[in-house]
Amino acid sequence: MECDFRLKVFFTAATQLNFTKTASELFISQPAVSKNIQELEQQVGLSLFERSGNKLKLTAAGSILYKHARLIIEQYNKATYEIDTLKGETSGKLKLGASTTISHYIIPFILANFHRNYDGIHIEVAHGNTQQVEDWLDDKTIDLGIIEGLTQNKSMKYTPLFKDEIVLVTRTENPLALKAICSFQDLRALDFIMRENGSGTNDVIAKHLKGKGLDLQELQINVNLASTESIKQFLFHSNSFAFLSIHAITRELQEKRLKVVEIENFTIERSFFFIHPHGPLSGLPELFMRFAKRQEQFFIHAT
Repeated sequence: MECDFRLKVFFTAATQLNFTKTASELFISQPAVSKNIQELEQQVGLSLFERSGNKLKLTAAGSILYKHARLIIEQYNKATYEIDTLKGETSGKLKLGASTTISHYIIPFILANFHRNYDGIHIEVAHGNTQQVEDWLDDKTIDLGIIEGLTQNKSMKYTPLFKDEIVLVTRTENPLALKAICSFQDLRALDFIMRENGSGTNDVIAKHLKGKGLDLQELQINVNLASTESIKQFLFHSNSFAFLSIHAITRELQEKRLKVVEIENFTIERSFFFIHPHGPLSGLPELFMRFAKRQEQFFIHAT
């Protein structure tokens, strides 16, 4: 089954507000995008976009059609999935959004296993911080999100995936880390690197520190970086410390480039969560969620 192609072209263009990006996503030429939009405008009898150079803006008619096209395509995808399931086939397109740690260190393994079992499903993964994932769900850019930690967005439903531990880490040669364990009060004297504002990891760290009477702002945070990988590279060349997911440093620990420094009577544990707007989940998002939750044993073994 295939949804009306002109409607798909319009919906993609209305989401991207850029014909070049639309052509790239749909693997067609830019003139083909323009042709399909023009044909749809002729059928509707009104312009769907206002064009100003390379910039696009939805007209009033375009906004109405976009709202309904989103629902039509969602229902069509669900119908296709259910019919293919009856035939013993599973196909379609699934758009995921994952916060940074998950997209780099968790999702690739799960996707590889998922693809071996369901090679007819095309999957796209966008990665950003937790706030961006929630925004993508709000505007229907993605079908399902996976984030680090539990936020307070009451419009969203959270389903636990599996647990993670955030540990204090520094380079192995750091003379400040000769001791394998430090006191909680020692944290105030260390030089820290942290993720950017909006990071779910930061929120989890702040919550656990607060529970022990220490505000995150009391730490000496001199650098904020946008990714775990950039933090690790910084650590290799400094005597700084960082709180990182144990999943993110498995290789560096094995290679003895980084070391974990235990904090006396203090641990930071969190869960990874699936996130989606309230309401029943079905079709490919539900299938992927059920499959991913069965992979927990591999990550327990790895850490």
